[in-house]
Amino acid sequence: MIWYNPTAIEKMEPRLFEPEWLRAKDHLRGSSQGRGNTHYLHFKGRDMVLRPFQRGGFIGKFNRDRYFYAQVGNSRAMREFTLLDWMRTQGLPVPLPLAARHRPSGLFYRADLITECIPDARPLAEVLLERDIQERTWSEIGSVIRQMHSLGVHHADLNCRNVLLDASERAWLIDFDKCKRRAPGGWMQRNLARLKRSLGKTRRKNPDLNWAAQNWAELLAGYAHSSQMQAQQSCSDTTKSENLGNAP
Repeated sequence: MIWYNPTAIEKMEPRLFEPEWLRAKDHLRGSSQGRGNTHYLHFKGRDMVLRPFQRGGFIGKFNRDRYFYAQVGNSRAMREFTLLDWMRTQGLPVPLPLAARHRPSGLFYRADLITECIPDARPLAEVLLERDIQERTWSEIGSVIRQMHSLGVHHADLNCRNVLLDASERAWLIDFDKCKRRAPGGWMQRNLARLKRSLGKTRRKNPDLNWAAQNWAELLAGYAHSSQMQAQQSCSDTTKSENLGNAP
């Protein structure tokens, strides 16, 4: 079963999910190692990212890419496809979902997701290994995270590799596997704490990482400012609604 975005892909090519076919047709532009292989491809004028869903940790040593069967709409790739599509309609800077595949096999299924590649975007961790970033960029990162939280989206793995900066230093968020919408709560602060831990861990591995306590304060300031702006907008909308209701 394949879902695809008809506004971005006029006619779906099922073999876009097959790295060997992509390589043979010269559509494959490269791959990177993480929990699994991520493949970068170019097809009909569009740069794309193919991510097969793969397990990590101890279980991944014995079961690389199979998940217990779920209904198509509730499978990993389809859930992320749907969430990405909704977040983009809300104005959150996340990748455009292009296609998702669900492959059942007995009691299990395999899953794959294709998104549009964000032009000239690199993980925050990589950028910080090379240079400092400005206060306004840290503030924007905080603002984008607050925007995500205001939509009730819990990012299951918010770390410094899942925050991207493009050429204009606009912040983007990626990798929404296992993410879901939740009511406001303590998970929001735990999300931030997870990102801070990932920055600390990266600096311990790379002492020259351009990250300091002041930068984290700048991120939190952007987060707080965004929260205040959203609260003011909410109050303004409420006031306008009340005024309209009282109008003769």
